[in-house]
Amino acid sequence: MDNEMANPMATEGTPQTLPSPKSAGSGNATAGSRQYSGLTVLEVEEDFISTNVPLSGRVEEEGHGYFHWEIDNWTQLPDRVISKTFTVAGHDWDILLFPRGNGVNDTVSLYVEYKPKDAGEDWHVCAMFGLAMSNAEDPTLFKNSVSHHRFTAEESDWGFTRFVELRHVMTPDADSRALLEKGRVRISAFLRVIKDPLGVLWHNFHNYNSRKHTGFVGLRNQGATCYMNSLLQSLYFTTEFRNAVYQIPTENDDPKRSVALALQRVFYNLQDSDEAVDTTELTKSFGWDSLESFMQHDVQEFNRVLQDNLETKMKGTVVDGAMARLFEGKMKSYIRCVNVDYESSRVENYYDISLNVKGCATLRDSFANYCEVEMLDGENKYQAEGFGLQDARKGVIFESFPPVLQLQLKRFEYDFQRDAMVKINDRHEFPPTIDLGEFLADDADRSQPWTYALHGVLVHSGDLHGGHYFGLLRPTAEDRWYRFDDDRVVPVARDEVFEEYYGGEFPQPAQPATAVPGMRTRPNSKRFTNAYMLVYIRESLRDKVLGGEAAAPAHLLRRVQEDRAEEARRQREKAELAHTLAVKVVSDKQFAQHQSFDLSYFDQRQPASNPLFEERMPRDMTVRDFAAHYAERTGCALGSFRLWTMVGRVNKTVRCEVPLVGAALDMTLAQVLESRMPRWTDMRLYCETCPEDGPEDFLDEKPPLRTNLIHAKFFDPETFTMRGLGSLYARNTQMVQEIMPKLRAMAGLPPDTPIVLYEEVKPSLIEPIVLTLNFRQAEIQTGDIICFQIEPSDTSVPRVPDFFDSVQHRISVSFVPHPTRADDERTASGASSPDAEPLTITTSSKTPYDNVAQLVADHLGMSDPLKLRFYTVSPTGQPRQPVRRTPTTTLAEMLPSAMFMQPSLNNKGLHEYTVMYERLEVDIVQIENMRTIRVTFVGRTMRDEHQLEVLVPKDSSAQALMEATYSKIEQLLRTQQRSAAGGSAVPPKPFSLRFYVVGYHRVLFELNGSEHMNLGTPGVSDVVAELCTSDDTTAEDAMMDTAEDRPSKNVEVFHFYRDLSHAHSVPFLFPIYQNEPWRDTWTRLQRRLGMGEKELKNLGVVCGPVGTTELRRCRVVQGTVSTDRSDSPAMDQNITPSATPPPPSAASLSAGDVEMEGSRAASAVSSDNNSSPATTADDSVCLWDLLEQQQQRENELAEQRIESKDEEDQKKGLDVAGFIGLHHVDRASRHRNLHHERAIRILN
Repeated sequence: MDNEMANPMATEGTPQTLPSPKSAGSGNATAGSRQYSGLTVLEVEEDFISTNVPLSGRVEEEGHGYFHWEIDNWTQLPDRVISKTFTVAGHDWDILLFPRGNGVNDTVSLYVEYKPKDAGEDWHVCAMFGLAMSNAEDPTLFKNSVSHHRFTAEESDWGFTRFVELRHVMTPDADSRALLEKGRVRISAFLRVIKDPLGVLWHNFHNYNSRKHTGFVGLRNQGATCYMNSLLQSLYFTTEFRNAVYQIPTENDDPKRSVALALQRVFYNLQDSDEAVDTTELTKSFGWDSLESFMQHDVQEFNRVLQDNLETKMKGTVVDGAMARLFEGKMKSYIRCVNVDYESSRVENYYDISLNVKGCATLRDSFANYCEVEMLDGENKYQAEGFGLQDARKGVIFESFPPVLQLQLKRFEYDFQRDAMVKINDRHEFPPTIDLGEFLADDADRSQPWTYALHGVLVHSGDLHGGHYFGLLRPTAEDRWYRFDDDRVVPVARDEVFEEYYGGEFPQPAQPATAVPGMRTRPNSKRFTNAYMLVYIRESLRDKVLGGEAAAPAHLLRRVQEDRAEEARRQREKAELAHTLAVKVVSDKQFAQHQSFDLSYFDQRQPASNPLFEERMPRDMTVRDFAAHYAERTGCALGSFRLWTMVGRVNKTVRCEVPLVGAALDMTLAQVLESRMPRWTDMRLYCETCPEDGPEDFLDEKPPLRTNLIHAKFFDPETFTMRGLGSLYARNTQMVQEIMPKLRAMAGLPPDTPIVLYEEVKPSLIEPIVLTLNFRQAEIQTGDIICFQIEPSDTSVPRVPDFFDSVQHRISVSFVPHPTRADDERTASGASSPDAEPLTITTSSKTPYDNVAQLVADHLGMSDPLKLRFYTVSPTGQPRQPVRRTPTTTLAEMLPSAMFMQPSLNNKGLHEYTVMYERLEVDIVQIENMRTIRVTFVGRTMRDEHQLEVLVPKDSSAQALMEATYSKIEQLLRTQQRSAAGGSAVPPKPFSLRFYVVGYHRVLFELNGSEHMNLGTPGVSDVVAELCTSDDTTAEDAMMDTAEDRPSKNVEVFHFYRDLSHAHSVPFLFPIYQNEPWRDTWTRLQRRLGMGEKELKNLGVVCGPVGTTELRRCRVVQGTVSTDRSDSPAMDQNITPSATPPPPSAASLSAGDVEMEGSRAASAVSSDNNSSPATTADDSVCLWDLLEQQQQRENELAEQRIESKDEEDQKKGLDVAGFIGLHHVDRASRHRNLHHERAIRILN
């Protein structure tokens, strides 16, 4: 019986009368033939049930009933009483009464218990019930509580542990009678048995098996991958898509690197596994680390990345084009003149559609809003080629919809009033089916109806700053829906799909009849759980898309079976580990070779050249059996040794404690471990070899009382080594000097050799031993270690403490060149360079800085060790700040802090570290008076980019920086030319450089050499060196044959993302010429950028005069640029990925967006779908003229606007006519700006 307590809703029934029977059994359950007095009619019973146990929500009942239990002898009741069984709606029940409380004193506990007719374990019954206790004579005095429960085999009873306190039952109130009078009281039960058509009503989901209840399994959440799980389930149940994925050839792929293979494994496990499926392999194949699995990504972007990857993998296979056949549709953007026969249009492919929610009540309204026609008239007339300015209609029309239509609902947008992203929770209804034929072009194929049926709803619950995704899916054509919530799959009602997730407000509760007119009502609350993505499937193709069975490829089945076998093996090993323990034994053989503290190490510090005996043994094995096993494995004679337990002392040492002899030989290993070494998971033993003159009872008896086992080590200062000699016994009362002859004999020293004794207390405490003391006075006991050496005749001879100090600080250090500052004079191949092989040394961490520098300089063949600079290395292997050289600096200051990185161990048991070094042109002493300037060198294209760090004196001018940079670039070009020439030396061609200062990825001013080197904060203000030809013109100028015949101006070119303030990459200066058409300017700019066609396709170009800070004041020259900042996890539709472009917005270039020039090139899309994406509608536009026109307008507006002084100072010294802004809308640029993206996206 469960003792759980439901939350009671106890009320005192003064206004309502608890029914009391007048005759036997006026309800459907009674207490037998007992007669009751004072009963009301049956209608009163029904009224009590309807009032106190009302139906709530959308539940339906199978039936209801009641039962009265009269108790006449309360004081004589036992601690637990069960009523007679009664029946309600065909189910048997009883009441459990604990008159003195169930685990809680001075209370009455009441429960309803279900009596199953079937003894199976899978039964369940849902019921709403109320329990009441009333006065037997006056039923108007009662206390009742109401609850509901899912009765199962595990929880067959439910009720109230604290139903009522005993004092309230026995003691009357001041104005009423007690419930219990003369030992009599009446207990009543009122029940409603509730229907459970889905089988999960009020389920607690403990031990819930999704496969058993629904036939499907879920996906495990790695932390914040719920968005991915819901999308993967939707794709999995698209059978045609699953078939295509299975047919991708992945036999030789690595599942941790191949998205296709990882997805195949996920799909097969969803199809075959009985448990929730793990997606770690899939996320690793994306290149995500564990941290990214805890970061919420965008469903739409994830879907596109996944489809792009699969589409690339499918090329050239039997499923080539499968993604397009399933998900690709076509739309046409057009501008159609009203008064003349002219139309400019462009047909684009799309894989999903982003639809507005705000202002659209239904899904049809969203489509109508998407295809809304805009009139271009008045000042916004369209420049039609050959017809001049004309009134025109601009819009979008669909030419086809894909079989699987994925719709992104724009639930997230930018609120200009709040200046923040917000979630749109407005009500937005989506139908079970929708006919999209009205949104198709007139010439579209209408041989089959364009009716779509809802297949899935991806739901987001939460707000902008946190939330959760889950999916509502219909796996087959049947109208049965399931909720896929990570690892749990449950059936849901159809009404829940089409009502609960529309969004909007919760319905206002019904106003009570007693409410006063004009009373203030409770404000409606928003639903924060609403649909975010919809998946529709074309009805005429639904059987093809969802039908059939997807068969996994044979190699996938083989791999999965191998993985499962390996997992089963690991589980067996894990089970075996629970029944075994590791036993490690050190003998005198290992002790003799040990060169550190204690007898040996029992962890990774133990050198591989001196291994211990280590095996896993059964926990129930006796010590006697283990000794026999040890003798057999090591070749020792059984009886020639005995084992000692070892313990960890408070001072962090591991020493011998007691021998395992006599009765201890019959103890199990587990018993020894638990009694002697409870803090360890492994057993550590010492094997003591019986001496030739040892006692006969060596294996049966412990050493004599007050006799200690002492270990001895001998230190040789000439070889600087320590040797373990074995052990000896000494009595507590014996003088320390009495064992000196024994020690000399063990070390092979002449009898008269003077020796010095030390006690190895702990690594940092090696104390000399006073020879005139006895062992008890010297505090030497069993397990202690005595180290000795020949008494030195000179103070320069190392002593035992010096050896242990060296051991404590001995490390292995590898010196490697700085990755970005390696010697530029090395050969092209680097095979003969000393830098090619790292220097690894074993030394003390106390080694002074200058000694370390000398070691590295000798390895590199350098004469001056001061021309080396060292860097600590971060946990990621990147160099940190340089190590400062001071008289007290040691090797320890070159190592990373143990707080941030735990060093690994080499095969000698030493900690391994890495230190980076850099060759300097001047010695490190002079560097103290110099500063480092970061210079970005760009060659003939902006793709030819190199990062340099140049040292210049702190008080020097820019001329020194320019000269030092020239020298470094000359070395760089010489190396490049040598590599191109196959390693032969080639002198660099003459070149010149142009320098300018960059701040926040914008050009600030050009350097002429006279400026002082105060360039601002490093990383904020940097220097760019641009390669020029020998006549001091830019490389692009040299490409123009007639450049010198035309007037020219420089403009600044920079890259930005969505806003001019979000600049990125390296800016540069670019010449424009008078009367040069844009097509020629664009051709030169393309060559300067060095970008590929795919990147150029997704590049928007704007221009503006100097000082322009707002994108809306710029002119669009080419491409698509929008200032619309409304955003969501599904990015706005102007951001155009290369492979899966979303549809362009119908109003992406409206009057509120970036201003257009001339023929409005960005609006006038070409009807030639195969034309170059970089072309514009009017190539004759001259950038020179555009900038002059803009500058004139800015001058006219200058008097009406206050210019920022900082902006003017920023451009001081920069002689440019304006700027060209390159708006990156491709996916690569979005990933480069991921930190900005995540700031405006919803996070889980």
